[in-house]
Amino acid sequence: MCKINDLVFGVMKYDHSWVKLDDISVFGKDLEIRIVAEAYNNQDIIDEQRDAYKRYLEEFPKYILKTPEVLLKYYLENYDHISSTVNIPDKINKDNINKELITKLIKIKTVYFDRKGQFGWLCDCAWDSEHGICILLSSDEICVKEQDYLL
Repeated sequence: MCKINDLVFGVMKYDHSWVKLDDISVFGKDLEIRIVAEAYNNQDIIDEQRDAYKRYLEEFPKYILKTPEVLLKYYLENYDHISSTVNIPDKINKDNINKELITKLIKIKTVYFDRKGQFGWLCDCAWDSEHGICILLSSDEICVKEQDYLL
Protein backbone atom coordinates (compact mmCIF):
# COMPACT_ATOMS: atom_id res chain seq x y z
CA MET A 1 0.00 0.00 0.00
CA CYS A 2 1.43 3.35 -1.10
CA LYS A 3 1.78 6.12 1.48
CA ILE A 4 2.39 9.86 1.09
CA ASN A 5 2.83 12.82 3.40
CA ASP A 6 0.84 15.53 1.64
CA LEU A 7 1.60 19.14 2.54
CA VAL A 8 -2.07 19.85 3.40
CA PHE A 9 -3.75 16.49 4.11
CA GLY A 10 -0.82 14.96 5.99
CA VAL A 11 -0.09 11.24 5.90
CA MET A 12 -2.44 9.42 3.54
CA LYS A 13 -2.53 5.82 2.31
CA TYR A 14 -3.72 4.80 -1.12
CA ASP A 15 -6.72 2.45 -1.08
CA HIS A 16 -8.67 3.20 -4.30
CA SER A 17 -8.29 6.87 -3.21
CA TRP A 18 -6.07 8.68 -0.72
CA VAL A 19 -7.37 7.93 2.78
CA LYS A 20 -6.64 8.70 6.41
CA LEU A 21 -8.60 8.42 9.64
CA ASP A 22 -9.47 11.40 11.81
CA ASP A 23 -11.39 11.95 15.04
CA ILE A 24 -14.10 14.58 15.19
CA SER A 25 -16.65 15.64 17.75
CA VAL A 26 -19.95 16.50 16.10
CA PHE A 27 -23.58 16.66 17.26
CA GLY A 28 -22.63 15.34 20.70
CA LYS A 29 -20.82 12.31 19.27
CA ASP A 30 -17.12 11.49 19.12
CA LEU A 31 -16.51 9.80 15.78
CA GLU A 32 -13.63 8.28 13.89
CA ILE A 33 -14.15 9.21 10.26
CA ARG A 34 -12.35 8.67 6.99
CA ILE A 35 -10.87 11.62 5.11
CA VAL A 36 -10.86 10.66 1.41
CA ALA A 37 -9.25 12.49 -1.51
CA GLU A 38 -10.59 10.92 -4.70
CA ALA A 39 -7.85 9.48 -6.93
CA TYR A 40 -7.58 6.73 -9.50
CA ASN A 41 -4.54 4.51 -10.11
CA ASN A 42 -2.35 6.33 -7.57
CA GLN A 43 -3.04 9.80 -9.03
CA ASP A 44 -1.62 12.60 -6.92
CA ILE A 45 -3.80 14.73 -4.67
CA ILE A 46 -4.49 17.92 -6.61
CA ASP A 47 -4.63 21.57 -5.57
CA GLU A 48 -8.44 21.70 -5.88
CA GLN A 49 -8.63 19.00 -3.19
CA ARG A 50 -6.05 20.72 -0.99
CA ASP A 51 -7.94 24.03 -1.23
CA ALA A 52 -11.21 22.23 -0.44
CA TYR A 53 -9.67 20.53 2.61
CA LYS A 54 -8.36 23.86 3.92
CA ARG A 55 -11.82 25.38 3.45
CA TYR A 56 -13.42 22.41 5.21
CA LEU A 57 -11.14 22.82 8.23
CA GLU A 58 -11.68 26.61 8.36
CA GLU A 59 -15.45 26.40 8.06
CA PHE A 60 -16.04 23.27 10.16
CA PRO A 61 -17.75 25.23 13.01
CA LYS A 62 -20.18 26.74 10.47
CA TYR A 63 -21.02 23.29 9.11
CA ILE A 64 -21.76 21.99 12.60
CA LEU A 65 -24.00 24.96 13.31
CA LYS A 66 -25.97 24.97 10.04
CA THR A 67 -26.28 21.27 9.18
CA PRO A 68 -29.04 20.34 11.69
CA GLU A 69 -31.35 22.99 10.23
CA VAL A 70 -30.64 21.83 6.66
CA LEU A 71 -31.21 18.19 7.63
CA LEU A 72 -34.47 19.03 9.39
CA LYS A 73 -35.76 20.96 6.36
CA TYR A 74 -34.81 18.09 4.02
CA TYR A 75 -36.44 15.51 6.30
CA LEU A 76 -39.70 17.46 6.62
CA GLU A 77 -39.89 18.22 2.88
CA ASN A 78 -39.38 14.52 2.09
CA TYR A 79 -41.22 13.05 5.08
CA ASP A 80 -44.10 11.49 3.15
CA HIS A 81 -41.74 9.64 0.84
CA ILE A 82 -39.32 8.73 3.64
CA SER A 83 -42.05 7.48 5.99
CA SER A 84 -43.72 5.43 3.26
CA THR A 85 -40.54 3.54 2.36
CA VAL A 86 -38.61 3.36 5.61
CA ASN A 87 -39.35 2.21 9.12
CA ILE A 88 -38.77 5.42 11.08
CA PRO A 89 -38.70 5.03 14.86
CA ASP A 90 -42.20 5.76 16.25
CA LYS A 91 -40.89 8.33 18.70
CA ILE A 92 -39.51 10.41 15.81
CA ASN A 93 -42.23 11.68 13.52
CA LYS A 94 -43.16 14.78 11.57
CA ASP A 95 -44.80 16.37 14.60
CA ASN A 96 -41.96 16.03 17.08
CA ILE A 97 -38.78 16.04 14.99
CA ASN A 98 -36.38 18.86 15.76
CA LYS A 99 -32.78 19.89 15.04
CA GLU A 100 -31.42 17.83 17.93
CA LEU A 101 -33.34 14.65 17.07
CA ILE A 102 -32.55 14.78 13.35
CA THR A 103 -28.81 14.56 14.06
CA LYS A 104 -29.43 11.31 15.96
CA LEU A 105 -30.70 9.75 12.73
CA ILE A 106 -27.37 10.19 10.89
CA LYS A 107 -23.78 9.08 11.39
CA ILE A 108 -20.97 10.79 9.52
CA LYS A 109 -18.63 8.14 8.11
CA THR A 110 -16.46 9.97 5.56
CA VAL A 111 -15.43 13.45 4.44
CA TYR A 112 -15.04 13.03 0.69
CA PHE A 113 -13.13 15.42 -1.58
CA ASP A 114 -13.67 14.90 -5.30
CA ARG A 115 -11.25 16.04 -8.00
CA LYS A 116 -13.37 19.11 -8.87
CA GLY A 117 -13.07 20.59 -5.37
CA GLN A 118 -16.50 19.52 -4.16
CA PHE A 119 -16.71 17.96 -0.71
CA GLY A 120 -19.18 16.71 1.81
CA TRP A 121 -20.00 14.28 4.57
CA LEU A 122 -21.03 10.81 3.48
CA CYS A 123 -23.43 9.58 6.14
CA ASP A 124 -25.34 6.53 7.20
CA CYS A 125 -28.91 7.53 7.97
CA ALA A 126 -32.00 5.90 9.41
CA TRP A 127 -34.17 6.61 6.37
CA ASP A 128 -31.76 5.27 3.73
CA SER A 129 -29.71 2.53 5.34
CA GLU A 130 -28.76 1.01 2.00
CA HIS A 131 -27.30 4.09 0.30
CA GLY A 132 -26.96 6.80 2.93
CA ILE A 133 -26.87 10.50 2.18
CA CYS A 134 -24.34 13.15 1.27
CA ILE A 135 -24.37 16.45 3.08
CA LEU A 136 -22.76 18.65 0.45
CA LEU A 137 -20.69 21.30 2.21
CA SER A 138 -18.82 22.84 -0.72
CA SER A 139 -21.78 24.55 -2.39
CA ASP A 140 -22.85 28.08 -1.46
CA GLU A 141 -25.58 26.57 0.70
CA ILE A 142 -25.25 23.29 2.59
CA CYS A 143 -27.60 20.77 1.04
CA VAL A 144 -28.55 17.10 1.28
CA LYS A 145 -28.00 14.89 -1.76
CA GLU A 146 -27.88 11.21 -2.56
CA GLN A 147 -24.51 9.76 -1.60
CA ASP A 148 -23.75 8.95 -5.23
CA TYR A 149 -23.72 12.69 -5.99
CA LEU A 150 -20.07 12.87 -4.87
CA LEU A 151 -18.94 9.34 -5.56
